[in-house]
Order: sequence, then structure tokens, then C-alpha cells
Amino acid sequence: MSIVFEGHLTLDNMSSHVPHTFTLPPGVETLRARFTHSPTHPGVGDIPHQISVSLYGPAGPRGTRHNNVDQSVWISTRQASPGIVPGTPEPGTWQIEIDVHRILPPGNVSYRLEIDWAQTETFQPVDPLVPLTGQRRRGPGWYRGDLHGHTIHSDGQLSVAEYLQYAVERGYDFVALTDHNTVTGLPELDRRAGEAITIIGGTELTTYNGHALVLGTRELVDWRVRDGETMSGRAEALTDEGKLFVIAHPKAEGHPFCTGCRWAFSDLMPGPARHIEVWNRFWSERTHNEESVYLFYRWLNAGYRMVATAGTDTHRRAATGGRTAANVVYAHDNTQDEILAGIRAGHSFISSGPELRLSAQGADGGKAGMGQAMAAGRLTLRCDWAGVGEDGLVAGLIRRGRRIESWTCGEAGAGTLEVDAEDGDWFVCELRDRTAGLHAITNPIHVGTAPDIWR
Repeated sequence: MSIVFEGHLTLDNMSSHVPHTFTLPPGVETLRARFTHSPTHPGVGDIPHQISVSLYGPAGPRGTRHNNVDQSVWISTRQASPGIVPGTPEPGTWQIEIDVHRILPPGNVSYRLEIDWAQTETFQPVDPLVPLTGQRRRGPGWYRGDLHGHTIHSDGQLSVAEYLQYAVERGYDFVALTDHNTVTGLPELDRRAGEAITIIGGTELTTYNGHALVLGTRELVDWRVRDGETMSGRAEALTDEGKLFVIAHPKAEGHPFCTGCRWAFSDLMPGPARHIEVWNRFWSERTHNEESVYLFYRWLNAGYRMVATAGTDTHRRAATGGRTAANVVYAHDNTQDEILAGIRAGHSFISSGPELRLSAQGADGGKAGMGQAMAAGRLTLRCDWAGVGEDGLVAGLIRRGRRIESWTCGEAGAGTLEVDAEDGDWFVCELRDRTAGLHAITNPIHVGTAPDIWR
């Protein structure tokens, strides 16, 4: 059986979902949908149109084929194309949505969607899966890892095995997989990792108005925002479920270079969101990470108790020696739940290599570390650093977004400063080079007992 849908997409279809519904009879074991569009490029400039497809069955979403060279999908009882969750195609009403992320002038893109099914199962031979050997470090301690990356299950160029190997080469204790609008790479990643490295489930909600990481999930999360819905409502619901919602690269370059990448949800500035990715990919002007740090500081000044994170946003092996950052987290154990608990609490710093800590002690002997709070009064702030090398870095103590003290760093050392802290103050420590490029940043120590203004 075969059904064909044809149509045209214009500039008016930008940032929309174009649905096509069909009905499957009982007994189907394989469903295929071949999607093509022409032209794939507007004919001028370097940027192509960006159109993806998402599949929905009677029981709910089955995944997205996001921004891949081959936008066709198939699904059967035990296997499916990357981005699509396998499982017997149930009888009833199905829907394929064409997700129009970017149409560039002059528009007028024609498409063809050919759907067919069979009562036999498609099964493709696969190579035997061999888990990594070794045992990851466990117990209380500091753990280093990545929270943002992609494979061929969305628009990455790395297989799941290659993605895992890259994380091991980087020396990570944990790594998340956050393919765009899907989670289908995670089962293979879990099996391949064995006990050698902690895998954090996740997905990147890749919407028309911004991207957000959902960490701690191995289930599909609806990335669409329909009439009557809000992204802040979605974020609050996910947070209540115990997931971590992270605003990704909020100041990234937007349309047309990276359509949808810049954060533009007016109800999430930051609304119930409490985690913000301030270091995405390489540290450079092109990635707009400095602007994300300033946004982090601005939200802290507004009374939101935010937590900063980093993500390599890996899509392929890095072609240059640019400076990426890892999340260094204090956790009670090297497991997904404990790593996420440490990040949720802000017991972490971000670094391209050096170690960096911030602590505070009050006149009464009370102490606090990153992510914690102290009562107003006389405080001694201490920045500790190590592994700085010979780069001539400068450690800066930041109070409410302004540097109030700095120390030229040796390979290892510490700097202290006494301050009279007031309610609403917050402090972080930065490591920067002579050109003001960031090498590490802590999460804040807060001052005062006032609750987070949202919660």
C-alpha cells in the first residue's frame, strides 16, 4: 500500500508544522516514509533550507529525523531509522509533520512525501556490540564531563560508538547525549558504555524560538509549543518530574545562520528555568559565550538563583584546537542521578582545564561552597586554583557582576578577600587570560536568606 502527499512550502510556512495524516490497518510490521524537497538550497548564499520530519502514532510521538542528509524514515518491530523509536506500528491514525525550520527567499519549495507499509518486518543485520572494558571511578568526589552532544541520530556526523570513544579520549567521567528532539541513540550508548563511564540521558528541545537541554530523560519529550501552551509550562513540568532543564547557547547567532538557536521565549527569561549554558563549543566571539555569561550575571542580579553549565555541542571531531569546557561537579557518586543532583545544586564549576574553587567563611565560623548561601555580614571569600600552567592567567573575584579583586596565578595557589556582604549579593570566581578570554568560572555563592524569586 502506498500514499503520496505533495505540496509547496513558501516563506509563510517558516516556523510551522505541516501535518499529513493517514490510517494504518492491523497487521503492519514495517512503515516507511520517504521525504524529499526541491530545491534544497535557495540558489544564493551558503545556507540551505532546513526542513525536518517528525512521526506520531496513535500512542504518541515516535521521534524526529532532524536536519539529516537523509530525511526519510522507517519503523518496524525491533528496528527503526536513527531518530525514530522502534516498535510495531499500531493500527489507527498516524501523522507525519513537516517541520519547517528555515525557508529562505525566494521560497517556493516543493516536497513529496511517499508512505508505504508492509506486513513483514524489516530487519537489518548489525555488528555485535562490545561494551567498553573498565570500571568508572565511584564514590564522593569531583567528576568531569559533558552535557551536550549529537550523533547520527540527529544532525551529528559521529556514530554512537564514535561519540562514546571521543568522550573517553577526552577523559570524561560522564557524558550526556542530547540529540535534537529524539532519544533513540541512548539505548546503544548505554550498552556500549558498560560500567566504564556514566551516561546521562537527554535530548535537546530544538524549537523555532530557542534550544533547551532536558537532562535525565530516556523518553521522548514533545518539543512543539502549540496554541494554549507555553515553554515555561513545559519547563516547570519537566523540572517537577526531576529532569534538568537547561537553556542552551542563549545568545547564539540566530536566523539565518542558526535558525532557532538564539533564546527568544519571552516567558522564559528565565521564568522557571534555573540552568543556563554559558559556554557552548569553543570560547570565541563567534560563539557569543561572553554574552551568555553576562546574561547569567544579569539574571543573578535580578534575584534568580541560576546555575551555569557548559556543553561542547559535539557534532563531529573538532577540526581545530579551540578551547572547550567541561562541567566539573562535586557528587556523592558517579551516577546519573548524583551527577545531576550536584549540577542542580550548583556544586560545580566550568573549566577548559584548570581546577577552580570558591568558598566562603563567616565571622561565626560558618562555611559555604559553590551553590550554597551565607548570611549577610563579614565574609572571607577564597578562590583556589590549580593546573593553571604557564599561561599567565588572572583569577578574578566577581561580586554582582563586577570584579572586586584579582590575583595573578601561578601553577597553583589561592587568593582571599574580606568583604561586608549584603542580602542579595552573590560571588563567583573567574580565570581569564591576558585577552580576557575565559578559562574557568565557578558557580555562585549567594548571600541572604531570601528565597529564589520564582519559586
